[in-house]
Amino acid sequence: MGLKATYVHSSSGTNPCAESNGGCSHLCLYKPLGVQCGCPIGLELIADMRTCIVPEAFLLFSRHTDIRRISLETNNNNVAIPLTGVKEASALDFDITDNRIYWTDITLKTISRAFMNGSALEHVVEFGLDYPEGMAVDWLGKNLYWADTGTNRIEVAKLDGQHRQVLVWKDLDSPRALALDPAEGYMYWTEWGGKPKIDRAAMDGTGRITLVADVGRANGLTIDYAERRLYWTDLDTTLIESSNMLGQDREVIADDLPHPFGLTQYQDYIYWTDWSQRSIERANKTSGQNRTVIQGHLDYVMDILVFHSSRQGGWNACASTNGHCSHLCLAVPVSSFVCGCPAHFSLNYDNKTCSAPTSFLLFSQKSAINRMVIDEQQSPDIILPIHNLRNVRAIDYDPLDKQLYWIDSKQNIIRRAQDDGNQSVIVVPSSLAGPSQGLQLYDLSIDIYSRFIYWTSEVTNVINVTRTDGSRVGVVLRGEHDKPRAIVVNPERGYMYFTNLLERSPKIERAALDGTEREVLFFSGLGKPVALAIDNELGKLFWVDSDLRRIESSDLSGANRIVIADSNILQPVGLTVFGNHLYWIDKQQQMIERIDKTTREGRTKIQARIPYLSDIHAVHELDMSEYSKHPCTWDNGGCSHICIVKGDGTTRCSCPVHLVLLQDELSCGEPPTCSPEQFSCTSGEVDCIPKAWRCDGYPECDDGSDEENCPVCSESEFQCDSRQCIDLSLRCNGEVNCQDRSDENKCEVRCPPDQFTCSNGQCIGKHKKCDHNMDCTDNSDEIGCYPTEDPPPPSNNTIGSIVGVVMALFVVGGVCRPALVPDEGPDCRPPTHCVHRSHRAAGIARTQASLPACTNISIVNVMLTFDSKPTGMSRGKSVIGSLSIMGGSSGPPYDRAHVTGASSSSSSSTKGTYFPPILNPPPSPATVRSQYTMEFGYSSNSPSTHRSYSYRPYTYRHFAPPTTPCSTDVCDSDYTPGRRAPLKSAVAAAKGYTSDLNYDSEPFPPPPTPRSQYLSAEENCESCPPSRLYTAQLLHTSSPSHCRGTDSS
Repeated sequence: MGLKATYVHSSSGTNPCAESNGGCSHLCLYKPLGVQCGCPIGLELIADMRTCIVPEAFLLFSRHTDIRRISLETNNNNVAIPLTGVKEASALDFDITDNRIYWTDITLKTISRAFMNGSALEHVVEFGLDYPEGMAVDWLGKNLYWADTGTNRIEVAKLDGQHRQVLVWKDLDSPRALALDPAEGYMYWTEWGGKPKIDRAAMDGTGRITLVADVGRANGLTIDYAERRLYWTDLDTTLIESSNMLGQDREVIADDLPHPFGLTQYQDYIYWTDWSQRSIERANKTSGQNRTVIQGHLDYVMDILVFHSSRQGGWNACASTNGHCSHLCLAVPVSSFVCGCPAHFSLNYDNKTCSAPTSFLLFSQKSAINRMVIDEQQSPDIILPIHNLRNVRAIDYDPLDKQLYWIDSKQNIIRRAQDDGNQSVIVVPSSLAGPSQGLQLYDLSIDIYSRFIYWTSEVTNVINVTRTDGSRVGVVLRGEHDKPRAIVVNPERGYMYFTNLLERSPKIERAALDGTEREVLFFSGLGKPVALAIDNELGKLFWVDSDLRRIESSDLSGANRIVIADSNILQPVGLTVFGNHLYWIDKQQQMIERIDKTTREGRTKIQARIPYLSDIHAVHELDMSEYSKHPCTWDNGGCSHICIVKGDGTTRCSCPVHLVLLQDELSCGEPPTCSPEQFSCTSGEVDCIPKAWRCDGYPECDDGSDEENCPVCSESEFQCDSRQCIDLSLRCNGEVNCQDRSDENKCEVRCPPDQFTCSNGQCIGKHKKCDHNMDCTDNSDEIGCYPTEDPPPPSNNTIGSIVGVVMALFVVGGVCRPALVPDEGPDCRPPTHCVHRSHRAAGIARTQASLPACTNISIVNVMLTFDSKPTGMSRGKSVIGSLSIMGGSSGPPYDRAHVTGASSSSSSSTKGTYFPPILNPPPSPATVRSQYTMEFGYSSNSPSTHRSYSYRPYTYRHFAPPTTPCSTDVCDSDYTPGRRAPLKSAVAAAKGYTSDLNYDSEPFPPPPTPRSQYLSAEENCESCPPSRLYTAQLLHTSSPSHCRGTDSS
């Protein structure tokens, strides 16, 4: 675009066109040699070379890159129609009433149309074409017919490409030329296959017969509508022949032609193209005489016809209001017409309207999605007219909205569209993974009741949920090492099934729709399970293994595993259940097969020669009465996010991993904020843990975030292999301080000269060597001291001293015994002298700090039965740390599938709280029973549907779990297993669940819970003393504590 200055008041100069337009009727073009008149497109100059008229007839012919016209009345020849984008034009026809031309393009694999002046060019058929080398226009019914040599089909559609239907597909062998006689209701075509011939059928594809059998590769089939004769060229015999409309009365019109190809008829002449002569010629249609060259120097003219109204005359009922048909009106003999339906649609009882299919198979290729109907007619599959398919990875279908969903791995998106290609939108964009990388989407499955899409990604390695309207729900399943791939949901039962393709141990798993209740169904006998299918009718799960090349099935619970097929399977990539059969696709063999899903018999090849197969999916008719009965159908069951049906038919609401269920048990909200004394996990089911557990070598957060980005220890600290930091002085001191024991590895012990080095690296005074007391924890100070293996017995004086002490202990114990009886009065109180351990055990040391460190003399006889600390207690988390997540300002951890209360600052919530797996169960505050009894889930006949975190169980037999200070629930002095059992059963009955917080240390009962951390020190000392057995675990040897009422001083 630009500007130009001009002077418009006067002009200078002139030429002959300035006067009377140079004598031209339309365009005057002045050239150096003089005036030349021109005509607009569609008009032609007559003999005076000045007047333009609308020609009565002209030739149209197609070459590879253009379509041209030649006048039959004037000398204005060989004019190209201005069309853009033509690559390899082949078949050609026109619609006289609309003044449009239609052509096929072999390279583009399209059928296009445009007006005669080249305007309004559009593709009317773009899908499912291979070599469309024959085409004809039904000018009465306004239909378009074409023959495809590649697909071996003859199809029809409206002139705009809508309502496409396959008419002939059986026993076709390379159909080529096509001609129509709509006034009589017949169509004619030639075949170039193993047995070339000319066939005829009604224009709805019925009544097919062979007219001419003994013929070569016939081409250029054309009809003389006035004389009722057929004409064709024969490429093998190089003849032009003719017959009547029944294939009889054959005549040779021309027999000395080098290479005739295209053919048409107009008035008394036939016109043909010759590839050897590079020309268009004509001759008398009866005798072949008067041969004339119309145009020379033309290379590879593919098709030729005469544009004239006489070539499109006649009438039938379809010419008037489309025969009152809702879709296609197809001319037939005798009855004049029948109404036709698009492929896979069915004609209703009124014989006028059509109904869409409700049950069918969908299968995808790299750049196409196909539909197949299994019926008695063995209807062929069709390619759905969906644009912009780059690399289809997986497909699914929503029978309620009749929307098709697919993953395009080239564009890294999930799209949806109607099966006619309309309303195509992006549901999951590639931007979810950020601009640097694509999602690498793998599989998807639709929950038609909640209107959710479950999908997996090879980048995020999680199971995501997105609503069908494109809004995000969130992640429902995530694990540090998980690689979920194939997925299928079973919302009728509230489950989803997925493959977990770990590198060395692939699995097939099941979980609730919110990711809870996760269980591994199969972890052995798997190579690479790449696709899953559910059959609710049989209650079966099917899967296909591409590495083991077999198909298997089991019950939905994982029982009764059997092999369905394992022979002649090369590269299975998808499977589905449809009716009584199991269908699967084999990418390498390019075929679809099926087998009886129950008997495993009748294996049949359904379709072959389908390249780049990627997925297959069965669509079943939706029973709206059954659909409406599903409790999640209406308003998503009242849930803000995930609605799950339970075994008893009721529903429960749940949330994605980043949200929690609020107290209304319907809505999801943000999780509570952790207190300053707690560490906040990045994601997962556990959110808040004590800060002391941060970087201790053991991940408590589900995502392991408490062990990530751990700080480097200071110069005064030693960093354990687990990245825990301890004081440097504790390194190689003979005691385990790192939870992974790495502080005592690779020690070069250098004790001072005045100390003895134990075998374990411990240092003790040299005077303690061979003193008849075991001072080294490994007893190495008493080894090699005596001539015999056992040290000599102590002297009589020593024995006498020990006996005296023991007798004194029993005496004093008798005096102190009333301290254990609540009604004896306050004179004898628990001692105030604390007993300190001589050996440190990680975990117990923390526990001891939170206990009343006083003990009674009467239990020393029990203490002396233990000569060392109990093993296996070093990994326990402190009870104080456990208390920090129970109540008070720190707040409980939350459960995204259960009510948690408002915020972490509230301590009054009585809803379920869940804890990370820890060794010692955290104590509960000394509150009323309603506050320390935790509600864990819903009461129903279905499996547990909440996120439950059991305490880390005790695994050390013959030791009771360590006790904590008594609370209001039970005291050690009157504690018996018989009294504890009714409490447990009562709580279970009241709350509607059975607790699974059992200990592995039977037959010892679990310890009582502690008194609240808010009680005063004095009140704590007045509580019941710790159990005798627990005190015995804490002590190695000790002197007796003194009861206040019997102190000798």
